[in-house]
This record gives sequence, structure tokens and C-alpha cells, in this order.
Amino acid sequence: MTVPEAEPSFYIQGLCPVRLLTLPSTGNRSMRRGALVILALLGVSSALSPSTYLTPADKERLKLVLDPAWSLSDLAQVLYASAGYKHLGQPIPNEQGVCNFVKSSAGDGATVETLFLASSAGKALGCPVAATAASKQAVSDAIREGASPLELFHAVTAATNLGVEVDVAKVLRATQMALKKDDSVLSLGYAFHVGSQLRGEVSSIFERIEDAIVQADEVDGRMLQFEGGLSITALVLSGAYKLAENSNKAPPIKPDQAVKFANYLMSRKSVQVPKGVYYLLEAVSMFTSNRFHIPVAITLASNVAVSADAPRVQVRVTDLKGSSLGSLRVVADSATRDSDEVVIVSKEELSPLAGQDGVYEFDVMSRQPERGFYRLVVSTVTSDSRLVGHMAAQLTFKVLTAIDIQGVEVGTADSDRSTAPSLQKLTYPNKLPSELLADQHQRVLLRFIVRDLASGRSTEVHQAFVKITHIESKREIIFVAETDSNDVYKFDMDVSNNVKEFGGVSGSYSMELIIGDASISNPTLWHIGDVSLSFPEGSVSSPSQDYTYKARPEIQHEFRKPDPRPSTLVSLTFTILCLVPLLLLLAMWAKLGVNLANFPLSLSSVVFHVGLAAILGLFCLFWLQLDMFTTLRYLFMVGVVTFFSGNSMLSNIAANRKETD
Repeated sequence: MTVPEAEPSFYIQGLCPVRLLTLPSTGNRSMRRGALVILALLGVSSALSPSTYLTPADKERLKLVLDPAWSLSDLAQVLYASAGYKHLGQPIPNEQGVCNFVKSSAGDGATVETLFLASSAGKALGCPVAATAASKQAVSDAIREGASPLELFHAVTAATNLGVEVDVAKVLRATQMALKKDDSVLSLGYAFHVGSQLRGEVSSIFERIEDAIVQADEVDGRMLQFEGGLSITALVLSGAYKLAENSNKAPPIKPDQAVKFANYLMSRKSVQVPKGVYYLLEAVSMFTSNRFHIPVAITLASNVAVSADAPRVQVRVTDLKGSSLGSLRVVADSATRDSDEVVIVSKEELSPLAGQDGVYEFDVMSRQPERGFYRLVVSTVTSDSRLVGHMAAQLTFKVLTAIDIQGVEVGTADSDRSTAPSLQKLTYPNKLPSELLADQHQRVLLRFIVRDLASGRSTEVHQAFVKITHIESKREIIFVAETDSNDVYKFDMDVSNNVKEFGGVSGSYSMELIIGDASISNPTLWHIGDVSLSFPEGSVSSPSQDYTYKARPEIQHEFRKPDPRPSTLVSLTFTILCLVPLLLLLAMWAKLGVNLANFPLSLSSVVFHVGLAAILGLFCLFWLQLDMFTTLRYLFMVGVVTFFSGNSMLSNIAANRKETD
């Protein structure tokens, strides 16, 4: 039996795979079946319906993100925290101190943005900020033609919170002019919030909702979002629905679009910044209280695993905040086994669970299902037309059953099959009464059947391994047990053919059987017994190693020793050789009678020669200490000056010679 590499996992309590060890194996059929487990999404809805909601743990985590705002150092953070706590239904700590901080921020001289923040925070806290003559004037002045959508949003919201009347016609004109300059999705979102606070006809803004919705990007066919992420998406959605309620018209948003937007919001519930939490809770609260669309979250309330000890599947039907939607009829449209598409439930109504609002259940094990993964399709029947995403929600659960290991035979046989195998019968969880002996001329054999106790039939499991461990060094070698046509698992190891796997180390080994599967409730690790293996004489043994898991000796890194430096004589000789060309130059100048009589005394000449000297000096510095980029930067500056001064000097020399001629 060959042993290719694989990395199986051992299933603990039949619920989820836990990595036990990395091992080599051959399980083609077992591994293919095991891959089905990876493809199954435990307890996750695959339909369009929202598959999650804000759980108590989510709410607590979002609350912790908002808590730093109570240091009262930033007004915007106080607004995010106050509104967030209101949406979460949490009491405000030091409410009076927070209220005083908000009111003091809105004093005379406050900007419109500050008035917006303070008045909005005061509204969330329940301590409205009083309008002063200065604040009224500031808000009125901000509502003007030429203002941006953001400025209009701040001004109109502040005016609404402060109880200041605004000129609706003037606001509409200013908003339309602002949208002509900037009609981005963000600007439209601000405009929707402006329109939602105006009395009278606001159809000119309402008509732009459709323009914004069509710009949403679809993700994986399940989510819709606007470019810019959570804040912009939540701003546009909450503004669109508020504007629709103010206009008493249904928004041009289809039910499936509302569900996809809800899915996106739920995908961002792990946001970690207060501003994001504020916008998330604002949009989620809107999706639980508006008059048009309320997405329904259908999730598993019970464990994903169903067994004889826990025979019921429980389904929770709530809004995005996890609140009950009242009395509903919840129907299991079907429950289908993934492996062979067998339907075990069809059109069965679930029963409400006493003492838990929004939770419904039905007994799965009464149908005597076979173990495996099942797709549960759930729908709700309701007269509330606002509910969306409540039909054909898909959930996944699995049926666990117990298994028994029977017909166990273990022993040895000759490699050439000249004699019948010598096998001993064994019953779980007993072990061999004596050590099994096997040399290079023999094979180690193990046969067994895995039986499903619920059905009484033999069955196959995802993982059936035989682990052989050297008792002294703890080195483990893993083999895969394969099934034959009769579902009998067999392990057959030729000792002489596995010298390399065992490192040629003879001695006592423990033999254990590992049975694991995602859909069994009693995974098994059974110490069958010990076996003494004798490998051929002359086989190369691996060096002794400690294979136990523990801290290894610290590695002390050593840098490579530098190469030896040349002697002083060699260095001086090389330096002199480098200076020889310079000495030759000076000697030739002396022979030619070079003098400075014709040196032009002009600024360009002096600058040019100084520049040349500076360039040579820069080369020396580069050799001694400067890096290339620093040298190039200085060389560019010096070179430009040298170039222009040299050009000027040569031009002057040419002009002087022309005059002389």
C-alpha cells in the first residue's frame, strides 16, 4: 500500500472538523466523500432571504465600539453614540452630563454643522437644544442657492431639530440647483433626507430615488451596495424610505432589492468605527419600522446537528434586529438529503416553541432519516405585505447517528500469500492480549465493518485511518483503510515495502484505528494493540529524533564572518597606482608650460570651475559616505549650474576671439 500525502481532520462530537494531524494517505474514495463536507455550508442560508440578524452578541459588540464617545471630547462621536444607543435600546451613561455637553456646544457662534450635530444628538438623547436668535439666523443664512447638498442637509436638519420654520420653496430650489452641480449618489442621499423633512410637495426629489437605486452594485447575486460602502449605502436607503413615508408613496425599490440591501447591511455588522455603527443601526432600524419593506431573517435557532438526543430542528423568524414579527405560519416546504436528493419532509407546518417568540420547530428524527446533510426550505405565510425575503429560505442541517465497529479481525500473513492469514477476532474497545509480531516477510492485516446503529446497515465514513506510532520516539505513520465491494474496511501493510515510511526503525509500535465523519455522533479513536516490526537487516535507519510536540531549542543566528582585509602594503600600492594618472597629468602640464595667464576673470568662469571642483568632491563623498540617490540629487543641482556657467564661459571666449581676429 502506497501512502500519498493528505491532511485529514478528526471530527469531534460529529459537529465540525478539527485538525488533528498532518499525514500521508491514499484515500481516493474516502477523500472524495470527505470533500462533500467542505462544500456544505453548515446552518447558512443560500437563498436570497437574510441569513443573519443583529444577535445580542452583535449588539453588545457594537455598543462597545460606541462607548469611547462618552469621554465627551468630540461632538460627532457623541451624536453617533447617542443615536446608536437609542437604536440598541440602551440607557445613556451620565445622561445629564452628556446633555449639558451637547447644549453647551450649540452656543452663539456655533457653525451650522455644529448646530446639526448638537441638535441631532439632543434629539436622540431626549434633551432638545433650544434655538437662539444666532442659531436661527445661521440656519436661515445657510439655506441659499449655491449651497452644496451636504450644507443643505445640515441646515434643514438643524432647523427641524431646533423647531425653526424654513421656506420649503426656497429649500427645493436650492436643492435642485445643488443636484444640477453634483448629482452623485452621496448628494442624492443628502437630498432625500432634506426632502423627508419638508412639508408639502416634494415630488421633484422623490423622483430621484430611482436614479440612485439603479446605480447600486450587485455582489454575488445576493447583495446590493453603493460605491463608497456602508455609510453611503445606509444614508441613501434611510433617506429614500423616509422621503417615501413623507410623500406617502411607495419607494421605487423592488422587494428583492430591499432584501439584497438588507443582506449587505448584515454583511457589515462587524464594523469597527463609531460612524459606521451609527449608519448601520440607522439603516437597520429603518428596515424594521418603515411602512413598505421589512426584510425577514430566517435562521437556525437550534444546533446544526440533529440526533436522537436532540431530534428537533428549530427555526428563528425575526426582523434584522432579532425582534419577533408576531404570529406567523412557518412552513417547511421540503427537507432534502444532499447525497441522493431524497425528500423526507414536504409542506409541513412548524410549531411555535413555547416561551420563545419567533422560534418554530419540527421533529426530524421521527421520519427516521439516514445520516447526512439536508437542505431545509422554509417559507412564512403572513398577511403583512411589508414582509419581504420570507419565502423559500434555505437552511442546512445534518442528521447524526451513532456507529459501531464490528467484525474486527487483526493479524499477520505471509507476503507471498503462501499460507492463510493468522487473524484474531477483536471486539471494541478491547485490545490485543499480546504483542503482534511481523517481520520483513509478512504483512499486517486489519479488517472491520462500520455499522450504522440507527439503520443496522453497514456504512462508509469519511475518514478511516490506521495510525502506527513508534512507542519510544512517538513517530506516527498514518495509513488509510479502504472498503471493498461489501463495505468491509481493509488495511494491508507489507512490512518490507514500507521500510522508507518507517525509517527502517525496528521495534514496538502501537496500532490505533481512527473513525471520523461529519455525520456520526461517536467518532472513535481505538487502541487496537501493539505490534513488533522487524525490518530487513542492512536497511538504513533514520537518525533518532524526538517527534513529540514541545518547544524546540532556540536558534541563535550567526552572520557570515567578513572576508579578511588585504594587508597594508597591498592597500598602499593600490592607492599609489590610482594616483599615478594624476601625477602624469601634472607632469605633462609642467612640460607643456601650462599657466593661468589666459584664465578669463569673469563670474561664469569662476562658477564653472568651482562647479567642476564640486562635482569631483561629490564623487569623493559618494565613495566615502553618500548613497546613490542622495548623490544624484546633489549632482543634479550642481550640474545644472555648472552647465549654464560653462556655456556662458565658452560663449564669452568665442566672442573675445572673434573680436581679436
